[in-house]
Amino acid sequence: MVSGERKPRWLGPAALFVFALSGCSGLIYQSIWSQYLGLYLGHAAYAQSLVLAIYMGGMAVGAWWASRRSDHWRNLLRNYALIELAIGIAAALFHPTYVGLTSFAYDTAFPGLPGNWAVQTFKWSSGALLILPQSILLGMTFPLMSSGLMRRLRSGDGAILGGLYFTNSFGAAIGALFATFVLLPAIGMPGAMRFGAVLNIVVALAAFLLSRQPETALPAPPSKSMQGDRAGATRFLLAATFVTGATSFVYEIGWVRMLSLVFGSTVHTFELMLAAFIGGLALGGLWIRRRIDGFAAPIRVGGWVQILMGLAALLSLVLYDHAFDWVAWFLGALSHTDSGYSLYNTVTAAVSLLLMAPAAFFAGMTLPLFTMSLMRAGGGEAAVGRIYAANTVGAIIGVFAAVHLLIPVLGMKLAMIAAAAGDLTLGLALLRREGNASRSVDNPYLGALVLCGAALAATMLLARFDPAAMAGGVYRTSVARFSETQGKQVLYYRDGKTASVAVLATANQIRAIATNGKIDAGIRMADDDKPAMDEITMAMAAAVPLLHHPNPRTAAVIGFGSGMSTHTMLGDPRLERVDTIEIEPAMIEGARAFGKHVERAYTDPRSHIHIEDARTYFAANRSRYDIILSEPSNPWVSGVASLFSREFYAFIPHHLAPGGLYVQWVQLYEINDELVASIANALSQNFSDYRIYLTYNSDMLIVARADGMVEDLHPEALEAPDLKASLQRLDIATVPEIFAHQLGDRRSLQTLFGAFSSRSNSDYYPILSLEAPRARFTRQMAQGIANLASADLPYREVLGGLMPPRVQDIADSPSYAYTGALHRAQHVVEALRSGATLAGADDIALAYLRETVGECRDVGDPAIVLSSLVDLASRTVPYLDPAALQGAWIEPAWIHCTAQPANVQAMLDVIAALARRDGKALQMDATALLAADAAIRAPGLREWLLRAAMLGAIKAGDYAAVEQLEQSAGRTITSTPPDLWYRIWMRNFARQKSATSAPVTLH
Repeated sequence: MVSGERKPRWLGPAALFVFALSGCSGLIYQSIWSQYLGLYLGHAAYAQSLVLAIYMGGMAVGAWWASRRSDHWRNLLRNYALIELAIGIAAALFHPTYVGLTSFAYDTAFPGLPGNWAVQTFKWSSGALLILPQSILLGMTFPLMSSGLMRRLRSGDGAILGGLYFTNSFGAAIGALFATFVLLPAIGMPGAMRFGAVLNIVVALAAFLLSRQPETALPAPPSKSMQGDRAGATRFLLAATFVTGATSFVYEIGWVRMLSLVFGSTVHTFELMLAAFIGGLALGGLWIRRRIDGFAAPIRVGGWVQILMGLAALLSLVLYDHAFDWVAWFLGALSHTDSGYSLYNTVTAAVSLLLMAPAAFFAGMTLPLFTMSLMRAGGGEAAVGRIYAANTVGAIIGVFAAVHLLIPVLGMKLAMIAAAAGDLTLGLALLRREGNASRSVDNPYLGALVLCGAALAATMLLARFDPAAMAGGVYRTSVARFSETQGKQVLYYRDGKTASVAVLATANQIRAIATNGKIDAGIRMADDDKPAMDEITMAMAAAVPLLHHPNPRTAAVIGFGSGMSTHTMLGDPRLERVDTIEIEPAMIEGARAFGKHVERAYTDPRSHIHIEDARTYFAANRSRYDIILSEPSNPWVSGVASLFSREFYAFIPHHLAPGGLYVQWVQLYEINDELVASIANALSQNFSDYRIYLTYNSDMLIVARADGMVEDLHPEALEAPDLKASLQRLDIATVPEIFAHQLGDRRSLQTLFGAFSSRSNSDYYPILSLEAPRARFTRQMAQGIANLASADLPYREVLGGLMPPRVQDIADSPSYAYTGALHRAQHVVEALRSGATLAGADDIALAYLRETVGECRDVGDPAIVLSSLVDLASRTVPYLDPAALQGAWIEPAWIHCTAQPANVQAMLDVIAALARRDGKALQMDATALLAADAAIRAPGLREWLLRAAMLGAIKAGDYAAVEQLEQSAGRTITSTPPDLWYRIWMRNFARQKSATSAPVTLH
């Protein structure tokens, strides 16, 4: 704008709005880049640190370059528009570039590199290069926009800087939330990048409209308070900006790690915490905007701001321990529903703001203050870019120092105190320098010195980083901290690079290892042969593939956990090598507390432990394994869902030897059937066959093969003494005992998963990481899978071909409900047949049926009699074969009369057909009874009869009748999960069988 020309009033507000949109797109990129690089680097924490570092580093380079060149450009807003356009184009091309690079890395680069150091160098440098060009361009935007506006508006340079910093930060906070809560669920990661690209193009077009007139370069103002020391002042201010950038990002990393122990380590909590931090920065920029031009000594103000920033950070450490109590209270007050989860996210944001926003508020003032100071010292408009560059270089150092040095070496408390001490020292240095320059008295400085020292000492004493709270997982238990009076204590605690790991002891002599407060494995340490429930899962995860593979030589385990799976595998002498891949060293160190239960993982010469992520390890080592076992943490944990994606399942077969088996552990708690189905659907796209086992009541194993059918169990593996000893304690030491845990194979169960969901989890459309946190909060359970073994009809037998095991071959394991139900069914049938009595509710049910049905006595509502028959049949018939049911339901010896009511006799005929496994009779009898009389109008009875008729039709091979039954009777029955899913399952199964015309066979 030519001097004297009237400036349009709308220019400033319009530019602020445009820059807010730019900030929004920038944080969309940062959030989505973290998701992409989490897949490549192998852990969300590493990805977040790399993205922050490169994002800031690129912006530093961009800001520095813009500061060097801006004096030669006549229209900075037009250049800004071109930069925004280039950013948008780069964003639109990011996804195909990422796919091409990672494919090249896994297929060509990693296998061809000479060693792990070369692999790590390539991985980190190529990951950085993915986002560096766009980050450099982003770094140019603030200097160009701010200098361009100052040239045009020619008033209130400090207000312009503060206003731009506020609007850009505010837009960034919105972008972080919008990316995770709106874009990712709706259009996935590629779509989110394209949305950001469109936003940048809109910003570019708007900036072109704002840049129609040329600008007049700003003259360099004369130095005021530091006229004789312009070079020294410049160096000092750049150093100060560097320090405050470093400390700010140590705070950010530290707060995220700290609050992950309070709220859980999910993708939602991370973005809420990030938004809280950026929101604090924005508020600081807003506050300083209308005041900065009136400061006569901005360096002095900056000194007090730095001190207040450090004091606020120290205060957050003192308040931190109370956050566990606040969240425990809120969780006790909130309902565990979808609306409760929304309120929980609000609580997460509020507590994050309370702890993070005060220090971030003061951090948001530093950049405008230091920029203004440098401009007054004679730095000219180039000061904007130089200050911005120094700040972002400091941020890089802060990120890497926090992740790789301060937190692992000092722990979170001392790391945060060290950062606060850096801010306090910087503030004192700024006050001292300004005091010396103005020859003022040192009383304020001395007072500040005493205040800072006292605050550091008080924080060391008052800030409680209590392992009993930090390891307690309040976000799951609603209990703020463990209590030693309850027999619980923390035996080991360490803040690692990627997570905080703890080993806990409980009153019943169980030791558990926890990651960020989430217990991943528990082992009972007492020598009384009473294992913890987790042990059966960890042992079966190792033993089942050893039994299915005819001759395993090599195995790999993804995730060390307690070390028990690796230990169990090494009990098989056929194995020549077991590689265990773990990304967090503290996990391996902590698991030593399990002693003899995991000792082979540490001492057996065949055991090799590698600190790496799975994808990189397999690609770099070019090994092929007979068995690969993946036992990650729950899918709601940030970064874990990528081990359950169709892209990962496409990658794994390249690292299996011919006939190799892949084993996937899936937790059925804190998840739902639809999400479990998204895992199975993803896996089935890349594996030709699988068998599924329930280990105990809420854990599932998938044993999959990519190049053929999974073979039946080979009992010779159980002859190994060490392996047999490990399994005997868990009541899974024989083939029948292990077989009792099997639910079915791909042929039978894929149609069930199709009933649950048609979606499959993907790296780029991360269903699990987005939806599993809600399932965890609402305490959902994958009931359709978990209840299948104990279902009220013999689905496993008829659809899966799995005959009931002989009761005498199966130990009654306290860790697996099915075995207890099996033995209970045997006792009930024997008592029913012999007239003996039982304890508790079973005897009451038997007595009632003996009186009403056994003696033909009318005791009231016939629907109650029919419901009692169905209830007792449901608890016996699915568990026992026809021979065992003779005299109980087949030709029942306990019925001593023949004058049964018609509907009771009809129900007895249905149950007898079910017990005989006579599909045709079952179909006919159940269908007839459905239409018989008013007594069958009870919804539960009609539901059961419909499913029984459908199952009978499948057993008889009359697949068309299954659809007909659903169309005729199903429309009048309101069914709920899991029964609804089982009906859909039978329809899907019948359609599949009709398409293949293959007979149902039992094996």
